Amino acid sequence: MTHFVQKNLWEDTCPNRLERPTLSQNVTCDVAIIGGGFTGLSAALHLAKQGKKVTLLEARTFGYGGSGRNVGLVNAGLWLKPYEIIDRIGQDQGTALIKYLSDAPATVYDLINEYDIECESKKIGTLHCTADDKGEKDLKERRAQWADFGVSLDLLNAGETQALTGTSEYHTALHDMRAGTVQPLAYAHGLARAALQEGADLYEQSEVTNVQSQNGKWTLRTDKGSVIADKVISVTGGYNARQTDWIAPDTSSLYYFQLATEPLTQEQLTYVLPQKHSLWDTKSVLTSFRLNDEGRLIIGSVGKLDHILSCAHQRWAKRKIKAVYPIVKDPIFTHEWYGRIAMTSNNIPRISEPNPNWLTIWGYNGRGIAPGTAFGRTLAQIAIDGDHRHSPLTFGGLKKDAFTGIQSLAIETGASLYHMLPNS
Repeated sequence: MTHFVQKNLWEDTCPNRLERPTLSQNVTCDVAIIGGGFTGLSAALHLAKQGKKVTLLEARTFGYGGSGRNVGLVNAGLWLKPYEIIDRIGQDQGTALIKYLSDAPATVYDLINEYDIECESKKIGTLHCTADDKGEKDLKERRAQWADFGVSLDLLNAGETQALTGTSEYHTALHDMRAGTVQPLAYAHGLARAALQEGADLYEQSEVTNVQSQNGKWTLRTDKGSVIADKVISVTGGYNARQTDWIAPDTSSLYYFQLATEPLTQEQLTYVLPQKHSLWDTKSVLTSFRLNDEGRLIIGSVGKLDHILSCAHQRWAKRKIKAVYPIVKDPIFTHEWYGRIAMTSNNIPRISEPNPNWLTIWGYNGRGIAPGTAFGRTLAQIAIDGDHRHSPLTFGGLKKDAFTGIQSLAIETGASLYHMLPNS
């Protein structure tokens, strides 16, 4: 394993960081939440807003896991096309999930506006791009399927695509105006501040080490304190601290890395994503590009940055930037980081009540911001009235997927080998 020191741009540019104490006492509440990412913070906010006494326990710091490491695309839907969702979970549930996730970005931007969250918010749409005929066919199918559900997406021609991306590398793009970007860690801390404002109790560096159920209540113990709650929402995502029968099962891992350059010059910014849209392509080992408010170009793709083959990822990133944006002749990376994406076997999130009054959801499959925010609100409502019908997903058990370790290794090895190819 190579020596890798993660330097996360989002951590260095988070303007609204909220620091909270470690739990060091014994408290009681209506609902305890384990996990301070998008889902947990959204649930805390919506519960507190409805007058419930809420205690949230985060093992590290807010947004430590996938919430603070992702690209920051607030996308609608899943990676799957709408009819692929229906094929995997059925007509009724699939249709409900499609509608639910189509509306999810609006939930994010409504909260940003309501609580004045400072997070580089841009609701100008995202660009799903392609440079080949196979990708164009995929985008046309995606557009047609969304149209069947009443959603109109713009399919851009080569000139329109170049005008928004600033490159001739892609000849077609799907422009989704439901979507946009945020600084993801700043958004997470904004949710935390909003939850605190509404009356929620939030604690960092407070890992749950033991759980007990007695007399219809849950007791969560940390190193220095405990919480007794009527109900629990456990949402640790792909960053479970420990595997137990009260935490969602492990999943296959898809790691995604990002590298950020020095701020581009004004001349470069006239050519590179000139209207500050974000983009990603249709490749299996995809590429993403976006800018932050400092004008740094951020490139991302599948892979980790801490193993013997990871040098292929950095070398690829330099080649890719030069190919797509030749005006950035010799990119100098000042930040590099990666995060874990929890992948379920059918690429669809799973929701469960594994024990009475214990709710959990996991497996956003790379779409954490909008679904996490929306499902946090939904879990809050289910915790209040116990009605599972608030969820578009049917509740199931905590069954672990098979061969997750082998699949994770195959994904990482494949991405590393792909990035070694000279034309990748």
